[in-house]
Amino acid sequence: MTPQSTTAPHAMTAPPVSSLRRRDLAGLVAASGAILLAAGCGRDPAPVPTSGDVPRDPLAHLDEVRWDGRTADDVLALPIAGAASELETWGELGDDDAVLDPARQSLISFLEAAYLSPGAVRGLDDAATLEHVRSASPEYWRDLLQSAWDGGDRQVYCFAPAEGFASVGRPALSMDWFRADHDGAPALLLGGTIAWTVLDTATRAVGVVAYRVGIVATLRTGTETEAESETDTGTSAVAGSISTAALRATIHGLDACAVGESGGLVVPALADTVEQRAAQRATMATVIAAPRIAREDLLDPGSAALTGDDATNAACA
Repeated sequence: MTPQSTTAPHAMTAPPVSSLRRRDLAGLVAASGAILLAAGCGRDPAPVPTSGDVPRDPLAHLDEVRWDGRTADDVLALPIAGAASELETWGELGDDDAVLDPARQSLISFLEAAYLSPGAVRGLDDAATLEHVRSASPEYWRDLLQSAWDGGDRQVYCFAPAEGFASVGRPALSMDWFRADHDGAPALLLGGTIAWTVLDTATRAVGVVAYRVGIVATLRTGTETEAESETDTGTSAVAGSISTAALRATIHGLDACAVGESGGLVVPALADTVEQRAAQRATMATVIAAPRIAREDLLDPGSAALTGDDATNAACA
């Protein structure tokens, strides 16, 4: 769960909750390579009310085929791809999307707290920010978040611009749900891109910060023994609920040095330098122009789609 470099973890399989490794909850941020990205959560200047208020908003006009909306409800409304009848492990769960509603809501609640509402953590201290994310996180991740916070890894779990920068309007969301077989069990996959227009409040420079997110959640089928189907809290598990899950994330459009100096807040690459302009162009060309993540990439721990791209972040000189 601890991203300490820009290399994503090599194992997507999440072991049982009791033995879940720290790196199983996180993959690493930003590009592959040697850039340490220390962005994170905390105070956030008031967001600009709507993206239309900012000239040259790079996310104001997006291809509706590639992008699905701007809210968590838009993501919840998306269909789940993959027929249960064509998957070996889905016989007990079937094709009814409603069976997966609790699992989907659990993951969306986490995304909402971590990435979609930076204003909610504005003015909060570290402990309160952690509690904001933790309280909205699935049970199987909550005990691991404290160690991530203590290790300086908040950037994976919460988007909040540093002082002097603001998010603009709502994020653009390009997400897909999939059914899949994974390690002999049914799995619910969620992957895609969360992109924010960001603004330097002093210079009025505008750019993009984007998160690519991939989640593989192993589901219960209702065929487990009583002991196996009990959660850590002792409550009975329901068929279609999540037993364990793994998250990988990459961040694009950052000033890698400045995020480390900001005390754990996101600093976009918006300075008028050759390298930072190049990072923004690369983010637009490789992430915003191709935001979707395929089922195969979500299941492949070595997929380039979730291991980042050096060119999309400005490195330290």
